[in-house]
Amino acid sequence: MDLNLNNLVSSGLLLPAAQPPEHMQTAEIHQIVIFEPENPGFPDSIEEQSLIFFPRGTGRQLNGQVFETLARRSCAAARYGDDVTFPSDAERLLPTFLIPGDSDISRTVSQCCLLAYSGMQRLAEASLETMERLSKELLHHKGKGESIIRIAAELLECPVAFVTSDFHLQNTHDTSGYLVLNPFCNEDSFNWESALESIPNPPAASQTCLAEGINGNRINGYLYRNHYCRRQGCRIFIFPIVDEGNCYGYLLLSLDERTDALSPERSIKIQQILAIMKFEIIKSDEIAHTVNRYYDFLLDELVESEQTDFRKLMQKYGLVQKVIYDEYYVLIAGRTPQSTSDTFFHELLTSQQFNALYDHLVNAMGTINFFLFERKDYIVTLLPKQLVPRGKPDFERIIGLFREFLQDQYNGVGISGIVPTERVRQGYLQALKALAISQHSLNKASCYYDELGILRFFFDRSNQVDFAPLLQVYQEYIQPVTDYDSRHSGDLLPTLTAYITCCASPSAICNMLYIHKNTLYARLNKISQILGKNLSDSETVFNLSLGLKIQTLIQAGILDRDLDP
Repeated sequence: MDLNLNNLVSSGLLLPAAQPPEHMQTAEIHQIVIFEPENPGFPDSIEEQSLIFFPRGTGRQLNGQVFETLARRSCAAARYGDDVTFPSDAERLLPTFLIPGDSDISRTVSQCCLLAYSGMQRLAEASLETMERLSKELLHHKGKGESIIRIAAELLECPVAFVTSDFHLQNTHDTSGYLVLNPFCNEDSFNWESALESIPNPPAASQTCLAEGINGNRINGYLYRNHYCRRQGCRIFIFPIVDEGNCYGYLLLSLDERTDALSPERSIKIQQILAIMKFEIIKSDEIAHTVNRYYDFLLDELVESEQTDFRKLMQKYGLVQKVIYDEYYVLIAGRTPQSTSDTFFHELLTSQQFNALYDHLVNAMGTINFFLFERKDYIVTLLPKQLVPRGKPDFERIIGLFREFLQDQYNGVGISGIVPTERVRQGYLQALKALAISQHSLNKASCYYDELGILRFFFDRSNQVDFAPLLQVYQEYIQPVTDYDSRHSGDLLPTLTAYITCCASPSAICNMLYIHKNTLYARLNKISQILGKNLSDSETVFNLSLGLKIQTLIQAGILDRDLDP
């Protein structure tokens, strides 16, 4: 039995004999007993936090030692208001209450027990309602506008949200094109993005007890407020979803800023919602593991054999019906693995990121008719040619989305040329080669395979480039010319570029540069003198062509000229 003394007074069952200290008003009572004057061992048999009713006239048998014993056990006393035998100094030691004049001990004890068990009944009803609503959602959830978070918001009667352990907010979206449906999408009535702006991870100092669930189990968590919350007059209650040291995410509640403590009914609901969410997350982890292996299987099947036809593979195994076009680009975005990659929760985090990225791409392109695969170190996107009709401008918009979404995990982008469906594997290998160049570039600049030119032939079997010989060619054949131009404000590099572009034709070079032939010959002699090379030698011409291609990649930020060859 759990009763709050303040509740007994507010319900009119008892009247305070005097104003007890505040901590006494909120003290809990675990047992109700009636004083037995004929039992000399009665004081020693009383349990802690008991409410003792004293019948009329029994005060003569009490002394200060009895009240001191009861006080040490945090007990409280209830007596008749007209009982003159009750010692007046007892109220100094014990919180003392009066039985209303129109009642008696038997009736008051009965009403106190009824109040105690009616509170337990309310908690039981709240618990049953919560379990029934949540279990129904778990059994019937099909992504049709309902979710655990939506049900939780209705049960708790406040805005509710779920974030992953890295505080990635789960947003409501159309799940028609998803392989894994997310039961944690947030309801839309509250601006959670603004409410969580600038929140530290982990949040501010933990509160030892934000709520108290069944059997008095404490529910720890965090409190957070920013400028948006202050304007809205709310504060955010943050409850971690944990199990054996793993943090799966956080349940968030937006409550009135004046709320310091949660009611027992709401606390029990929170406790059960956290338990259900933990169960659903662990179940979803297994689903995510299966789906990720399914994606791996599709990608492996696609790239392991030259004979694999992408169209037939998708028609055979595809879970989602999408339009399959005749030609595709392959875009591969490098991704630095998260620090959580070795934890139990990695698969679900990956799946949640995957769904969120898919959602961003759907919104950006206005269609689901593209394909997205993931690996630990990169994300593969198959884009129909029709979705990027303008070429680079359309690609850069998509690449910007990858940069924004992956943030610190972003590790370059490689883009293939256009490939038909039966040669998607070739496009995949092209994109990997371009990605290798991008990952070695300044600021991880995007790299297009079609722009690599002769560099395409410098990749090894692992799609990596040995940059040392390339930079040696650049430093031997191009850098001396660029250094001379920098020191003398010269035009030797444009002249050399025109010389290679125009196949050494003097008239074509002069027409391109608008210069006289004597000027051209003077410049070519100077270039030959600086390099110590014969510009008519075929090997020199080849190395100059390669060096100018490397110069283009350096200017584009794709190669770093300062790398040690």
